[in-house]
Amino acid sequence: MAKNVVFSLILLGLLASGWAIMYFQFPYYQITLAVGALSLLLMTLLHERFVFLYAVIVALALGAFLTAEAFNQNLESATQVQYMYSHLLFTAFLLLFWILLNILKNTGYENSELKAQVQLLQKYNGKTQVLTVAEFKEQATWLLKASERNGEEAWLLKINLAYPNRRTKTNLMEMFETAALRTIRHKFDLVTSDSGSIFLLLKNTHAQGVERVLERFWEKAQKDVAFQEPPFTTETGRVADVKQLARLMGEA
Repeated sequence: MAKNVVFSLILLGLLASGWAIMYFQFPYYQITLAVGALSLLLMTLLHERFVFLYAVIVALALGAFLTAEAFNQNLESATQVQYMYSHLLFTAFLLLFWILLNILKNTGYENSELKAQVQLLQKYNGKTQVLTVAEFKEQATWLLKASERNGEEAWLLKINLAYPNRRTKTNLMEMFETAALRTIRHKFDLVTSDSGSIFLLLKNTHAQGVERVLERFWEKAQKDVAFQEPPFTTETGRVADVKQLARLMGEA
């Protein structure tokens, strides 16, 4: 609520200062308006660390220009005061716009952080209910520790969907995720998907066991798709720890 009030007040101040420059038409108001309009565009495009510096430089430059004009023309005090008012309005306009940009960018950052936190809290993805990548990694940590403690092998099966049509690829991913869930041993193995790949982390198995899992996966997938040949490639590897798992999943 307080943020909304502050945002509204700043927006009103910005509009009021721009309106005042046009309404009172102080000396060189056309130049002031042109510089202000250009500054709105540039400040929006500039990196945030340079926006305030730009606003200060432009305000000082316009102030120096108006001061020089006032002295060169030997203007009366009343006219010089108008120059001062014009500069104050322009400076207020720039500073209020800078504050407004900061509020909008901070709001965007907060929304991004909230979305990231929600994704971390979610355990399952989409319609098929495979694990999210974050939850997969979390559970994989415990699975790999248990495998090491019990002297068991853990293997990763990576299925890379190779299909050019984006819409069809999305539908196939859902079908293959469902097939993967029907293939694994629940409460033993883990499944997730990311960037067109499905990852199956298989506990207490070996290379031949991974091959049998892949065969079962394709048998179940063929019930939903009409492909004679698998529309995917596969990669397999034994996993000893979380770092090795990250490398096999293609992460830096």
